[in-house]
Amino acid sequence: MAELAYYVVTRRIEFNRQVVQEIKQSMILCSDKIMAEETVFQLEIVYDISVKKTNNLYQMLYLHTNKGVFSFIIKDDPAEFIRHVKGKLMK
Repeated sequence: MAELAYYVVTRRIEFNRQVVQEIKQSMILCSDKIMAEETVFQLEIVYDISVKKTNNLYQMLYLHTNKGVFSFIIKDDPAEFIRHVKGKLMK
């Protein structure tokens, strides 16, 4: 089992100032699925996982599935999580 934090980021204007709110959530790799806060991805529908750096603070983690590509905003190094997922996908 592996775990990776991801963030739901919302931006809004209050009193002529931009307010950024981050809600930290967890993505958990189980033996047969990847569980995100609101979605469960069975490993049988996951084709690949990748990451792209967007700026100094955030990166984008992409889950490539037969239902499309799902993106997650992350801050931490996802290398170990990706290694575990790819290991499960190879089986």
